[in-house]
Amino acid sequence: MKTRRAWGWMGATAAIGVVAVGIVAAQEGGTARDVRNDPEALFRRVFSHIEDSYVDDVDPDELYYGAIRGMVRALDPHSDFLDPEAYRAFQDDLSGIYGGAGFQVEYRGGSYLVVKVFPDSPAERLGIDEGDVLLEVNGEPLFGLAMSEIVTKMRGETGTVLEVRLRRREEEPRTVRLVRQTVEMPTVSAEFLEPGYALVRIHYFHEDAASVLDAQLRTLDARSPRGLRGAILDVRDNPGGVVDEAVGIADLFLASGVIVSTRGQAEGENDEDDAGPGQRWESLPVAVVVNAYTASSAEILAGALHDNGRAVVVGAQTFGKGTVQRLLELLDGSALRLTVARLYTPAGTAIQGNGIVPDLSVGDAQEPQDLPPPLREDDLPGALGGEDGSETLLFDSAANIDDLAVRLAYQQLRLEERRQPFDAAQRGPAGAGREEMP
Repeated sequence: MKTRRAWGWMGATAAIGVVAVGIVAAQEGGTARDVRNDPEALFRRVFSHIEDSYVDDVDPDELYYGAIRGMVRALDPHSDFLDPEAYRAFQDDLSGIYGGAGFQVEYRGGSYLVVKVFPDSPAERLGIDEGDVLLEVNGEPLFGLAMSEIVTKMRGETGTVLEVRLRRREEEPRTVRLVRQTVEMPTVSAEFLEPGYALVRIHYFHEDAASVLDAQLRTLDARSPRGLRGAILDVRDNPGGVVDEAVGIADLFLASGVIVSTRGQAEGENDEDDAGPGQRWESLPVAVVVNAYTASSAEILAGALHDNGRAVVVGAQTFGKGTVQRLLELLDGSALRLTVARLYTPAGTAIQGNGIVPDLSVGDAQEPQDLPPPLREDDLPGALGGEDGSETLLFDSAANIDDLAVRLAYQQLRLEERRQPFDAAQRGPAGAGREEMP
């Protein structure tokens, strides 16, 4: 009886399907050519049929948003449609201040992994750690969700509860309830590595990152009896941010030359940013430390200083995210983030899919050994090619030695100082980084 009922149900379903298709075909009429000539009519027909015939009530706004997301996801991994809530979360990212749990997630090896936990955050206090796999947010599995949707679900008003389900390596999954608090993502932090030598960690290119970095260097310069004699810019694990802030930071260290160029098909997207003279740090010896998670705007900075002969680059080949996204704000408070151009270093190398190849290749001292290997841009589904005919170059990671990359960068600064003695008194006039938005 069970078998008969099952087959009977399946047969009825098949029959209904045939009848339904026949009815739709009869109502639609026309030809395939008509559909191709009027895709909007096809969309309206499907939308109307869902509204009229779907088994449950549907929210028309959600249908429209879903259709737009479907169009955008057919493009590349970095184009996205942001509904009003997701767009507000995106704006919080640019400011660096938001209500949340205080940990950063990336998609690696088929899982959403915790890759960074911010100090003094709810996540740190409740023992969430790098390498934990995020499974659910507020009881909802993450399968099939875009990263922007996951971020939106994790953000919220300060004082509200966020429930996440995590799995740590081979342990059983556990549920953690956190109370959201105001999280301020660090932009730039600077300290003395050695007297006269600054270690500057650029965590993210938020708004005003260039002016913040300039101010911190000035502070260290004033505290050093002989002034600053060199700086290491550490952009490991920096996922990018505001492109103009990366351009502004590069401009602080360059007297002339191209910083980055863009190539796209729309008018105005074929352009280049050039450095201007008179910046305070244009002759300060510089080294840049990168790793496999250095991406986007951080790659612009590393490529600009490298190709203009201003900095040695130390570390691992970078991620290779070399495209520009522009935001189109829509009337309902949503936004379209669309890839409009590819990025090229001053030497004409496409960043997309290639990344920045370091002068000195060393492993990442800060990467836990039991995490899956990092994805690169060209591992992402639908990733764009670099359009320069070059193949992606990969380096094997060296042994995990504590901050070897910073140590090598410091040694390179000292070697450069011996070759070209630096006189702090001969700096150019004070200059501030640009603060414009893209």
